[in-house]
Amino acid sequence: MSKDYALPEFDEYRAWINKRRSKGFSWDEIEYCLTGDENGLIEFLKKKSDEDWWEVDENDWKELVALQKQSEEQTKQIYLASQTSMITDLGEDGNYTVPSSERSSWQLYKKRLIEEKHFLPESVTEIEQSTLKILNRLQAHTDHGDAVKGLVIGNVQSGKTANMAGLMAMSADWGWNMFIVLSGTIENLRKQTQSRLFDDLNGTGNLNWRSLEHLSKQSPQGSRAQDLHFEQMSRERYFTVCLKNSARLRKLIQWLQCDQNKQRQMRILVIDDEADQAGINTGKIGSTEEDTERKTINRLIVSLVDGKNEKYEDAAADYEAMNYIGYTATPYANILNESGRESLYPRNFIATLGVSKEYFGPQQIFGQTGGDYDGLNIVRNISDDDLKKIKEIHDGNAAEIPESLKKAVCWFLDGVACRRLWNHHKPVTMLIHTSQRTLHHENLENALMNWLENSDKKELFEKCEEVWEEECEKFPMEMFFEEYPDYAGTDNVRDYPDFAEISPYLQTLIKLNPTHIEMSEEGDLQYDEGIHVCVDNCMNNGINEDGMYMRIAYPEREEDLDKTPAFIVIGGQTLSRGLTLEGLLCTYFLRSVGQADTLMQMGRWFGYRKGYEMLIRLWLTEKTVSQFRFLSDLDQDLRDEIFNMDITGKVPANYGPRVKNTPSYSFIRITAKNRMQSAQSTDVDYSGSFNQTYLFDNDAGILQNNLDATMEFIGRLGSPEIPSQNFRFAKTSKLWRNIDFSVIKPYLKKYHLQKNMHLASSIDSLIEWIEMISEKGNLNNWNIVLSDSSNEDNATISTPVGPIHLATRTKKVNEKTEAGIIDIGALRNPKDILADVDYDNLDDDIRDKIDHCTSGEIKGLRNVAGLNTTPQLILYFVNKDSKVSRRSKNGVSARQDLNAPVHLAGYCLNIPGGKNGQDYAATISIHMEDNVFDGSADLEGTDGD
Repeated sequence: MSKDYALPEFDEYRAWINKRRSKGFSWDEIEYCLTGDENGLIEFLKKKSDEDWWEVDENDWKELVALQKQSEEQTKQIYLASQTSMITDLGEDGNYTVPSSERSSWQLYKKRLIEEKHFLPESVTEIEQSTLKILNRLQAHTDHGDAVKGLVIGNVQSGKTANMAGLMAMSADWGWNMFIVLSGTIENLRKQTQSRLFDDLNGTGNLNWRSLEHLSKQSPQGSRAQDLHFEQMSRERYFTVCLKNSARLRKLIQWLQCDQNKQRQMRILVIDDEADQAGINTGKIGSTEEDTERKTINRLIVSLVDGKNEKYEDAAADYEAMNYIGYTATPYANILNESGRESLYPRNFIATLGVSKEYFGPQQIFGQTGGDYDGLNIVRNISDDDLKKIKEIHDGNAAEIPESLKKAVCWFLDGVACRRLWNHHKPVTMLIHTSQRTLHHENLENALMNWLENSDKKELFEKCEEVWEEECEKFPMEMFFEEYPDYAGTDNVRDYPDFAEISPYLQTLIKLNPTHIEMSEEGDLQYDEGIHVCVDNCMNNGINEDGMYMRIAYPEREEDLDKTPAFIVIGGQTLSRGLTLEGLLCTYFLRSVGQADTLMQMGRWFGYRKGYEMLIRLWLTEKTVSQFRFLSDLDQDLRDEIFNMDITGKVPANYGPRVKNTPSYSFIRITAKNRMQSAQSTDVDYSGSFNQTYLFDNDAGILQNNLDATMEFIGRLGSPEIPSQNFRFAKTSKLWRNIDFSVIKPYLKKYHLQKNMHLASSIDSLIEWIEMISEKGNLNNWNIVLSDSSNEDNATISTPVGPIHLATRTKKVNEKTEAGIIDIGALRNPKDILADVDYDNLDDDIRDKIDHCTSGEIKGLRNVAGLNTTPQLILYFVNKDSKVSRRSKNGVSARQDLNAPVHLAGYCLNIPGGKNGQDYAATISIHMEDNVFDGSADLEGTDGD
């Protein structure tokens, strides 16, 4: 490149290109400015320079066109990315491209992620794609319009900060010059964020990053707004991390507005980290802004974003650009709180970040109903008796810790010894979170220290050996691969060593009594080879009378330590959000929490566990496990909802994402009532849903009834279509197209559903809804697929349309198995979702994408292939004698042979999301104001929201 085309002076040329492209002009036509030849292009550019556009020559112009074309192709690729989705307003994309200069902030940051932070290249590519997609929704000029307001949904402990820093780097390359990160309410965490962002962004490149702190009208010379360089040609970029604190926010707003000339030059990006914390309006939500009572922090953030002063009055000048993006893993309050223009509702876009295949999240750990993951066999039960003993310890009436806590501590000691054997130097942590009360923390600490100090060392060693052998047998490495088959770090997973190998390290560890972190006379924290017990709560803000530091504090340089430092952390609220517990391999958690977003944030065990994947263990109560399983489904359902809204073109300013409602408030609330004031129950809506039979009664009569009903149904369908033999997903399956629902309804009525499936209680409602929507003409007739496993080694079953190879499915080992229920986890094969596409008549580019797609891309490709209003019924026959294909050396598996009395007949109902801009609506959604989005199209068929 001869020039830096990211500079704002080229905005007018980019806008001209985008406008012509949106009107359908080809890239060849645009290359010559619609004039047809080189001379016409030169004349056009001269005319524009005479109109005070930035002067460019024909080579610059062609480079600009090439960059915009590249951006369009990247956007198409991102759209089909497997794990990210975005719902947006009706505005145009900015058509920015990935900065390519090696000295750009983005390329320097990308290099740092790979070389210093050891991110996998595919993870960095995913960050790059999602960042570019978000960047293209920002506006470089909002001085005469509303601020951009968006929301990005990540996962707890999943690296949202890496995505935030990436967006800052890439948008800085494109001219944004002032970055404001709103950080929680704890100063230590704010400092940590400020320091980390500077380390991530600062480098020898095209831009000069400067970190600003505690901004106010009284900021010293050199840090005042009037002293800084926000002009277009400046290479200076500024950022500050501000607490969500009323005094800090007032001072920040005053600093931003103290110099009107500088204010007009500021292209601002506000990033609200943990956007559901502190800034949500818990006051009265009225029908108008005048009727709404804003809490102080929310009012100040709204003032900041809407360009008001600290009193929410019109400011004397506008910012050149104001963009606000909230980042959170628990967005329920953000999308259920309020929807007015003068609010933080993400009317411009809502995006989800992809989940790395190295991440241990709720789906991987707790499984998902009928989904891809069964859940890792790493969760252990805290019994009711042990709960009573913990309560007695809390109350000061007992000193003996319960058996489950002893086992958890022994496993932690084993894990520390194992990591020392592996020569790891990074910290290892155990979390004990049983109460939010500081007195309870103290009593539990005393009981734990008493047991560790006074127990017979030989007996403790033998107990550690017993726990090691028991846990290694319960969760062998083969089971890990079975339960997390797409784990990206498979080649680096280390198996358990024999106990004899960790024994010397364990003996050394046990001989040393646990201590707190010692502080030297110079004030430095000192770490030894034993266990450091830390009590992290608001009562422990310094050192105790013995000169010991009580809170958790990790070594600044782990490589200087001879041994892996080990910490047992006891605490409550301070450990619930924001704080990363390094090397967390063992958790003992029994807090009773009534709100989904609060509980999810307490899951400090979610995250990346590279190098010690096999050592992770959780001790939880039965109720907490049930709540987290619900949260796993809640999280996945919301992601699916946003994906469905993305592919059907629904605008967030007109449609609030539907959130799966909890079965009962006594079980768990989605969020606090005063954080979801605008939530309303929606009409029942099954658009975009996918239901499958994954539970079966282990009863020969019931299973035979379903088998007979399915055979009878197939017999009534007549001769199937012969699928394309060029299509690998469908050539052995049977296919019927354009089947009226009246043919399918009797089969659904006759089929016996296992009562524990949600579909069992909603099938009548679903049938009624399908009939209603079909009558309105919003749903086409059905395509039916009879799946054939296509594996010639599989047994066959005779059907009215010929023999079909039986599918193989095994059953999960869980409480349902003991109750006489066959739980296969998931019935559907992802490839069958595309089995009914008209493959031979697709465009070449779509065919190519289908041929090379991953399972995560399949749902989107079905819509691209023209089936966005065609529902699908997929039928399966499963071999009753299906065998577990892989067992551990001890014969242990998370699965068992199916061993059913009769072949299983099952089905999947795949309901599309509908046409673009059309809504077909037990969930809740935000109440939307009428005509919220001025530029909205006429949206037909809106029954729910």
